[in-house]
Amino acid sequence: MIREIFELYQRTLPDIIRSEEKVMDNLTDKSSHVICIKEDDKLIGVSVVNENTVYLLCVDENFRNRGVGAELLRQSEKYIASRDFDKVVLGAGTDYIMPGVPMNNNAHEFFKKRGYVHAWGDDTGCFDMSQSLSDFTFRENSVGDTINGITYRWAGISDLDKVLKCVNAAEEKFVQYYQTESFYKKGNDIVVLVAAQGSDILGTLHVCKEIEGKGVGTVGCTTTAPEHQGKGIATTMVKLGTKHLKDTGLSSAFLGYTYTGIVSMYSRAGYKVCMEYFMGEKKL
Repeated sequence: MIREIFELYQRTLPDIIRSEEKVMDNLTDKSSHVICIKEDDKLIGVSVVNENTVYLLCVDENFRNRGVGAELLRQSEKYIASRDFDKVVLGAGTDYIMPGVPMNNNAHEFFKKRGYVHAWGDDTGCFDMSQSLSDFTFRENSVGDTINGITYRWAGISDLDKVLKCVNAAEEKFVQYYQTESFYKKGNDIVVLVAAQGSDILGTLHVCKEIEGKGVGTVGCTTTAPEHQGKGIATTMVKLGTKHLKDTGLSSAFLGYTYTGIVSMYSRAGYKVCMEYFMGEKKL
């Protein structure tokens, strides 16, 4: 059944960039509650709920506009209410398959008609961004170079405490993503790029190889210490990290779950918005 659910997800949401491993982890998570609707023993719709979050709700294209989605949502809300939650969240909770509801093809209108609102407000959007690395042309510098007195290099395990200090000051919620010691070892699929000046760490960036699929590199969790923001450090890290992905032979680069305030920074490194999400919530 899990494989059938995954295949339905792939058919109905082909533009979502998320590795099969991560999707399957969420589908098989013991805390995930799966609601299925079948017709003639064929899976035509599914909702995956984790705590008070609907990770996934999708309906086979041939069975839409027949009330299947509405019934899945009704059962999802009923289940969440039975667990003593007073709010439903769409997309991201303790983990996620996608940050929110994809807004291509106006899929979010289904939820808006049923009382869901964009929890981030009218002025802040949530986006995925991507670019073809064949079009990436930054040649001026590489990882290891010193630019305007700041050295951009790979972090080692000896940098861990200072990395966490920088991240905590800049974006506390990212600290959990920088605590894994294997990220500070050469050859790991996820490594940490830092902007260093003397013994100080001024900025950090995750650079990841093929964690979202073959040939796809990712950057993300960008932070700059508050007193050093506005100096172009984040943009330089993203450019250098993306150049590294290209130099390792990857074909495309992707960053997910970003927001309005830093889209322009990633745009300066060649990234373009490829998906916008409706960050839906509803009080029960």
